[in-house]
Amino acid sequence: MSTPPQLANVARKQPLFEPAALVLLSLATVGTAWCSFQAAAWGGLSQRTMNLSAMAGRRAAAAELQSYQLRLADVLLFSQYINARAGSNESLARFYSDRFRGEAKRAFDAWLATNPFENANAPPHPFVTNFYQPRLLEDSRQAEAESEVFWQQAGEAGRTSRNYVLLTVLLASALFCGGTAAKFDSLWGRRTVLGLGLAAFLFAAGRMLSLQIQL
Repeated sequence: MSTPPQLANVARKQPLFEPAALVLLSLATVGTAWCSFQAAAWGGLSQRTMNLSAMAGRRAAAAELQSYQLRLADVLLFSQYINARAGSNESLARFYSDRFRGEAKRAFDAWLATNPFENANAPPHPFVTNFYQPRLLEDSRQAEAESEVFWQQAGEAGRTSRNYVLLTVLLASALFCGGTAAKFDSLWGRRTVLGLGLAAFLFAAGRMLSLQIQL
């Protein structure tokens, strides 16, 4: 089947048209596959990191709740100590003070060192910040900070995934232009469509180089 004279004249005027279109199609195809892979990889990383953030958040909440429960037990035991001492029952007061947990015992000893029963400037109780430092509450703060870090990482991974999805769309547009440019009879139409495809590909390639990769 012979080539129509008009298309033959266009082909002679643009000897590099078909090679350029072929290169565009090849590179855009590879780029589309790569961006699709990266979008899926970053999307998976975002979901996994979000799950880690949720797990750390649950640990923080559980540790904080348990810390408050133990603090309540420490306060109740200290109240019993104060009542026994107020009643001049030293043996009962010693009974309660010997049963303080480690954190409460250290705070209690530090509080006693301030001579609270004679010193009006002493802290009113041992549960002030510089004396009473529950380990679980510190664990809760650390887990909360870890959750926040994971949440930020999940957001960054999600944004990267969306950027790769956008590049996939641009490269698909370049593929469309590269595949349809030869269908136009006019020289101007071919150049315009191929130019749009090249522009979309070059923009996508430049943006792709600025993004992180996930293997």
